[in-house]
Amino acid sequence: MKWISIALLLVSGKALSSISTLPESHTELLPFVQEAPDQGDTATCLFQGSTGAVELLLNQKFNIKFPKRGDIFDISERFAISHRVKAGGHWIERVLPKFNQGWAIHNADLPFVAYNADGSNNQSVWNRPSDFYNLPRMEMDIKVKTHKIFARGKGKYSKYVVRPGDIENVKAALVNNNAPVLINYNHRGWWHVVNIVGYDDNAQGECLHTPAHECSGKGAFYVRDSLGKATHLRDYDWFRVNVNTAFAVTLQ
Repeated sequence: MKWISIALLLVSGKALSSISTLPESHTELLPFVQEAPDQGDTATCLFQGSTGAVELLLNQKFNIKFPKRGDIFDISERFAISHRVKAGGHWIERVLPKFNQGWAIHNADLPFVAYNADGSNNQSVWNRPSDFYNLPRMEMDIKVKTHKIFARGKGKYSKYVVRPGDIENVKAALVNNNAPVLINYNHRGWWHVVNIVGYDDNAQGECLHTPAHECSGKGAFYVRDSLGKATHLRDYDWFRVNVNTAFAVTLQ
């Protein structure tokens, strides 16, 4: 694979302003979402979400619409798993600095496969290949700085900690930055990281892990999960009940 020279800068989100004038929907990012591989039971969501945010921003920067698996910015999630860097800050930010080291690896050169041929869970995705640092590289000059929208509760498993205004602030971050928001939520007792890539106040989405009587069916976020597809809709009340952390990730 040829080297790709990329100047990439992830900076803090712009001020969350003009919330009262937000449009009813924001779907401009959807054409640039890189379809995620199915993570299966590998517990790799933080790496999937972080890689997906960078892929989206690169596709957006170079106007690559409706990218397919194997396209130019299909970065290997195993790169983010295997490449070791020291990183501080909030735990949800700690994978993104791995893309700040000047390079990454394409999925074609280090495939992420969640299941073995017999259908069993492929935990080998956590193993760093012996030739990892000799694999072909995608050259990238990256400087990372994320913007915290909120981090609430006692930890990754917290529910019912979203405050009034948090949903509007996430929507404002999407509009103002035109960039994804990396979030963590309680997924049936497990924490799980995904990307919010848009919203629609008039759409109906899944009330995933939300009691039926607490889900209004009014408005939804577009979510890029690690399920082997691009995006799907989840109700605002899914967010209100289950989410505990949100960070904007931007490119300049």
